[in-house]
Amino acid sequence: MKARIPLFCLCMGLLAFAANAADPPPGGLTLNREAETLFQRALTRYIHGSYLEAQRGFQDLIEHYPPNQRTSAARLMLAKSHYKRKAYTLAIAAAYELYERFPSSRYLPEADLVVGDCYFHQGQTYSAAAQYARVLTGKADIRLKTRAADRLGQMVGTDRLTDRDIARLKSDFGRATVEEAVAFGQARWPGKLGRPEESIRKMALFLEQYPNGRLASRARETLRSRPEEGVTVKKDTLPPEMPLEPAHARFKVGIVGPMQTPLGLDLRDGVLLAQEQNPLASGDQVSLVIEDSEGDVIRARQAALRLIEQHDVIAIIGALTSQETIPMAFLAGDRKVPLITPTASEDRIASISPYIFQMNATPGAQGRRIADYAVRKLGLHTLVTLATRDAYGDRITGEFTARAEELGAEVIVQEWYEPETTDYRGQFERIREAGLALRIPETFAGEIDSLLLAGIRVAPPPPVPVDPDTVQPEPVQTLDGFLIVGEREDVLLIAPQVAFHRVQTRLLGSDGWNFPEVARDGGDYVEGAIFVARYHDQSEHASVRNFVDSFRSRFGRDQSIVAALGYDAMLAVLHAINAGGTARETLRERLESLSRIPAATGQIAFGKGNRENAWMYLLTIRRGKIAPLPDQDTVDR
Repeated sequence: MKARIPLFCLCMGLLAFAANAADPPPGGLTLNREAETLFQRALTRYIHGSYLEAQRGFQDLIEHYPPNQRTSAARLMLAKSHYKRKAYTLAIAAAYELYERFPSSRYLPEADLVVGDCYFHQGQTYSAAAQYARVLTGKADIRLKTRAADRLGQMVGTDRLTDRDIARLKSDFGRATVEEAVAFGQARWPGKLGRPEESIRKMALFLEQYPNGRLASRARETLRSRPEEGVTVKKDTLPPEMPLEPAHARFKVGIVGPMQTPLGLDLRDGVLLAQEQNPLASGDQVSLVIEDSEGDVIRARQAALRLIEQHDVIAIIGALTSQETIPMAFLAGDRKVPLITPTASEDRIASISPYIFQMNATPGAQGRRIADYAVRKLGLHTLVTLATRDAYGDRITGEFTARAEELGAEVIVQEWYEPETTDYRGQFERIREAGLALRIPETFAGEIDSLLLAGIRVAPPPPVPVDPDTVQPEPVQTLDGFLIVGEREDVLLIAPQVAFHRVQTRLLGSDGWNFPEVARDGGDYVEGAIFVARYHDQSEHASVRNFVDSFRSRFGRDQSIVAALGYDAMLAVLHAINAGGTARETLRERLESLSRIPAATGQIAFGKGNRENAWMYLLTIRRGKIAPLPDQDTVDR
């Protein structure tokens, strides 16, 4: 995934609710599309660690929109954003507002945890413990109750609570509840500290003591996950009929991701489907050793280290974000273990080591690909760019410009805008000026042609100024292509202004265009635009249709790009093993030689010295829908 969008730097298993589910609109709430967009944008900021920007976004949604399907979720996320910024008093206040305004919200147990964590950091240990106990005795799901028990177990085990505090907790919330939670949390902590055998022993003793307790089902699931074999994902996250690990497997492949989040589950299910559908030609079995990174950089690296040292995996697939993947990549490169990152899209991750492979399209690759098509296939020679001023926009624009000029075209002007900009008048004024400066008045055309033939260049006269209030501006017809780089909201704002400012050109774009809303809501302004993208689930490629249909049939839900890239990462490993990559070094060599493998996203194509998957879609917009270009497979990649 590119670093802006679809990345998950989360702690303590956050946000399983936020990716797919909105609040149902009870009486007084409305479904508000603008609020949904604002919520998702703020959530993206939060995931990427921009907590101040996230806080402002959630606050804006709460203050400026009528109650809607995201209002209570925004209040919870506002509390979380304050917590991340260590503004604990503000976080507690935001959580209390959620309690008061939405007393039946399903997010109240999560808010209890946030308040408890705030009290803990403020040194109010009993108040923190009381919040965790409230989660245990309330209507929270087992995931939240497990986290609350973990915290109580840690507090008791590190003497954060006095004997008097513990006695008070038992009096307030029940002796059995508190004792069970503490015993469960203390059984789990050795596993978190890298001592799984001790954790298993304590968990078995816990079950003997509390066979019918609140947390007994979780304890049984932990024991069934067989951590001594390295399967650390809980069995309740697997489909009930899916075996955790084939018996007598010759090869082990490690998976690292935030397994308690929707996208982590998509990654897992994509990998599992690839394993199911593509048995090795030799008949050997491949086992999956699944580690939960919890969206945390340090935990991701620790997970990779366990996979390498304790489980002797032949390869690792993960993680989801560039931030998590980079330290894993240095570790894997140092230990000479192939690492295939399915979704991390930051440029140059694959250059860290010859053992690192990227399935997702990096921004730089996108820029080169669209430049290739624009210049070599469409014959565009005078180009202009307008891009968001961040690492994503800078990288796409830089590679687009370099490649276009390498092919003989010219980028006349590069313009930039800050994220969340809505006024682009200054940028378009400069683009118009650059375009008009290229024109040659007809009265001078013959004379200038003769001078050019003689090797003399003459600058045309400047354009005649006009009053924009009384005279329609002259159309700009000298710019062949116009690259717009940004998020879908940016594209929908910028594309109409190209027509408004009378710039007659071919619109080009990156994967920020690859959303049905852009094609549907952009209308005539985006008709005929051409852009690149890593995934197109409406593709007619047989491998894509097979994946889409199989995933829906197998797991009872629609696929996502994360599931598709997870599938392709595992498919690449299986193809490489079939080609003779039966050890880490030979697997790396075989991965480098993979070319034009039909896959869930379209194709897999690596190359020696270029371990980024080079294949991506060229798409266009036709009558309000996204469609692939028919001749894209002929493009030299």
